[in-house]
Amino acid sequence: MRIAGKQFECEMAAFDMTGTLMDVKARTSSRARLRTQTLAELAGEEAVRHWAKLSGVDTWTWDVDDDGPLAKAPRREDLIVGATALYLAGHGWQEAKELAKKAYDEADRRLPSFYRPTLFEGAEDALRRLKEAGVMLAIATNDRRADAEESFRVAGVLPLFDAVVGADEVDNPKPSPEMIQLACERCGSKPGNMIYFGDQPTDMLAGRAGGVKAVVAVCYGSEPTQEISELADVVIASFGEVEVL
Repeated sequence: MRIAGKQFECEMAAFDMTGTLMDVKARTSSRARLRTQTLAELAGEEAVRHWAKLSGVDTWTWDVDDDGPLAKAPRREDLIVGATALYLAGHGWQEAKELAKKAYDEADRRLPSFYRPTLFEGAEDALRRLKEAGVMLAIATNDRRADAEESFRVAGVLPLFDAVVGADEVDNPKPSPEMIQLACERCGSKPGNMIYFGDQPTDMLAGRAGGVKAVVAVCYGSEPTQEISELADVVIASFGEVEVL
């Protein structure tokens, strides 16, 4: 495999999901709208106001803070944000946790009607070329495994992956290397034979901690931050820079 002019030998490639293979902004905006709806239905507008502030959501424009919990936090941490918002709105902690889960689950149930997962341009072609060359493919995402599998099923590429690992399957999500290690275990490979693609510093840190052969930062339409440039072995602007030899 040649990536941005650098050549690597590997038997496995693993990927983050949102922001790496799939457009993250449309997904988080849709989630924001739906969670405000379900929280309002279950707990009222005061809970929504607290939730939006804690989650980094502007309910006028539906802009979502790229560094906020809605965009970045694994499900278990995101639920704590929802429960905290409900607690601030006057619910006891146990009730707040139960209501947050109910609201989030209902929002997820409605999501397919509002959002269709879309791969970034060139991503599907790169995945198919790697698969045809005999490279094992895996996903290691801070989303839940079931959500990730459904997203890739709708996008039409789920059969390409040999393993899908979500944050709900490990004790510690990224930047811990646990998901990368589990993906290797399921594929019968080792981290030293893997290249990991991601778009965030947590992806780079997880790959490095896991001992992968190389970590590749995927930066669509933007320059990499200094932190990403320092952590990544290679930075690419699109999957068009991935060649199968």
